[in-house]
Amino acid sequence: MTIAPSVRGWCPGLHTPMEAADGWLVRVRPPLGRLSALQARQIAQAARRHGNGLIELTSRGNLQLRGLTPDSTRAFARDMHAAGLASADAATEARRGLLLSPLAGLDPHAAADAPAVIRALDAALATADTLCGLPAKFLIAVDCGGHIPAGTLRADIVVRVCPTGWLVICGARGLPCTGARVPATVLALAHALAATGARSRPLRDAGLGRAAFAQSGLLADTVEIPAATGATPQLAGPLPGNAMGAVLPSGPIDADILEAVADWSETAGNGHMRIAPWRAIILEDCAAPPPVPGLIATPDDPRLRISACIGMRGCGCAPRDVIADAACLAPDLPPGVSLHVSGCTKGCAHPAPADITLVAGQDGYALCPHGRADDTPVDIGLSLAQIHPIVRGWSPRQGDASPQNGRTGPA
Repeated sequence: MTIAPSVRGWCPGLHTPMEAADGWLVRVRPPLGRLSALQARQIAQAARRHGNGLIELTSRGNLQLRGLTPDSTRAFARDMHAAGLASADAATEARRGLLLSPLAGLDPHAAADAPAVIRALDAALATADTLCGLPAKFLIAVDCGGHIPAGTLRADIVVRVCPTGWLVICGARGLPCTGARVPATVLALAHALAATGARSRPLRDAGLGRAAFAQSGLLADTVEIPAATGATPQLAGPLPGNAMGAVLPSGPIDADILEAVADWSETAGNGHMRIAPWRAIILEDCAAPPPVPGLIATPDDPRLRISACIGMRGCGCAPRDVIADAACLAPDLPPGVSLHVSGCTKGCAHPAPADITLVAGQDGYALCPHGRADDTPVDIGLSLAQIHPIVRGWSPRQGDASPQNGRTGPA
């Protein structure tokens, strides 16, 4: 097995670690988004043995481990394969990167055939040996509706439930089909996109989706699809299907926390959990939240509306401890307002716009109202003392005002 570091800026994987300020990063993609309590404990133990014991949940529903070395990444990958959590082959592992609606098969209001569609698609991707050449961050999602509304998940190819069955969406076009036709349709689009050799992705360039449908001979049967909302669903607390959701605050957790959640899943549930986007862990057949300090288990917690990257704790691009600053601002955040505190203009923790986006600099924070981290700021060099009143006074409808030097005024 060959493990090579990925190019900085790509998403790290199990077989393609990426170097950061606190060591090397690797990611574990739980098969079909599901972990047993034993597997969760195995990840926690491996995080301490091979890394610095810190684990993050990513927006793709993966677990990211930190502080590894070039040698320990190899040992960690072997451990994950032995635990049934990964393919030994790097190419197969890369193809099986699916973003899944975490309540598939649990939520009675979600598509009943979603588990069968997911299993068939995963199997088709695993055996698609000729599929190569896709961009490193290419993503396929299955969006099955219910409590997590159809249109929530964003990816380059999205399999979305609809009133007549399923839609396979790429860019701004969607092809209606049955669940049985989903795998073949997805593979046809993926092969067409790979053949173009384009570095961009349909998620960023909708025209690529139209071209892929055309090359596959499917364009005539497609329909126009509005852009996904990308909204964050409520996953803290009781959920449909007798599930219980707990959300992690921004930043990494200690491996001990994952072990404690695993223990609780056996004590109060069926011993299985789902790793969801939006930093959420969903416990199956569980009626009570894990009694683990630091976890978010109520839907009104302001930390649910905050995104922050690792900051200077683990990234050389960040001049500030943005996790600590975000936690400091959390009590000030008004209901309905979202906050993104980024260590740099890359905006890794939250690529989409937020009501308030703060970007760390050497002399303080830049402020991008209703924007992304790479947008032009309306103010720079703001201290936390200046930011506190800005956050406290913000309104979800504050689109016609821009703070200046800690004060709000007309744009």
